[in-house]
Amino acid sequence: MKRLLLFFSISLLAGCASSPTVTVPENSLTPILTHTGGETLGDHTALYWYTSQQNRPVRLGDYVMTGDQGHYQSDYRWREGQLRELQREGEQLDEQQLKPFSLTVRYDTQGRAVFQRYTLGDERIPLTNTQLYELTQDAQRGVDVVKAQRRADRALVQGYWQQGAFYPCSNTGTQSADAVRVSFSPALPAHLREQFEPIQQQGYMAVVGDMKRQSLTAQQLLMFNTTQPRCLTAPTLLKG
Repeated sequence: MKRLLLFFSISLLAGCASSPTVTVPENSLTPILTHTGGETLGDHTALYWYTSQQNRPVRLGDYVMTGDQGHYQSDYRWREGQLRELQREGEQLDEQQLKPFSLTVRYDTQGRAVFQRYTLGDERIPLTNTQLYELTQDAQRGVDVVKAQRRADRALVQGYWQQGAFYPCSNTGTQSADAVRVSFSPALPAHLREQFEPIQQQGYMAVVGDMKRQSLTAQQLLMFNTTQPRCLTAPTLLKG
């Protein structure tokens, strides 16, 4: 597949040394917060949706494109701050063709993979220790990227251009009726500006940027094309 590049939290209070540690259960009445982000590194482009409670990870969704190597979406879930399960689906290059794949991994409280299932095409293949480690690193990478961008007041912004006006979408994929001004900092390089001009008449765009009132400052262009039918939302592959 060719890459489309037309493309309150509550703090745990520590008492004196002789006092027992109090653990606040995850089902206490504290807000569940969701933030977004994204990045592009070479042919690898990722969009992230990160949910946390009491500053601990609860869930992460990603949508990842890997150039000619394929694409996938993942759904990760934590309990008590530990990664406990993940589901991933997509297509990946195998024997010179893109094949559908899916994988499921569940972890115990010690972080050991106690269940795994990986299907590529019609084959079921065991995951190696290296692959299992890379999956946990993918989860941590997504969390770290969103947190860093949040500290810099940046987030994933998606939307559609229509006749030179940009209409952003909410995190639920609903397109705003009001257009916002868009600027790029740094400015887009010349070769991207040429590809980008037709999109500004009609097309989809995803960036990492800073939205203030009716103005968007985009720091990194993630995707733009004329074929994306709707704004992307967080994958919900895990049940329950």
